[in-house]
Amino acid sequence: MSIKLNDALWGRMRASVVEKNDHDLAAVFRERNTEEVDHLSDEQLRAAIREAREAAFSFGITDTKLRMRFIMLGVLRLPRFWQDPTIANMLSAGTGTPDIRFGDVCAMFAMSAERADKQSGVWWS
Repeated sequence: MSIKLNDALWGRMRASVVEKNDHDLAAVFRERNTEEVDHLSDEQLRAAIREAREAAFSFGITDTKLRMRFIMLGVLRLPRFWQDPTIANMLSAGTGTPDIRFGDVCAMFAMSAERADKQSGVWWS
């Protein structure tokens, strides 16, 4: 006897795994970035993580490390940065790949941090 998984079951299984991953990431953020997330309830933190993850996917970012950086920036440092019109235009431009475009956004953030003498906020360079 074989078990066939239909699309609905696959969807529920995928959603369950994503929810657990968001929960685990929220716990890590609570432990390691307490000050930056202290103002958020557990549900708000998980919602912010989910929103940033979905935004990263919607912009087509495929590299795992870049998606995590997108989430960390979008939750910890620059909440919802992708909603800024200038950033949104950069992320959705017709040139390069989504990963390259996000790299360009990160380079812009790093330059801005350097000019503001806040290089310590740029952990990825």
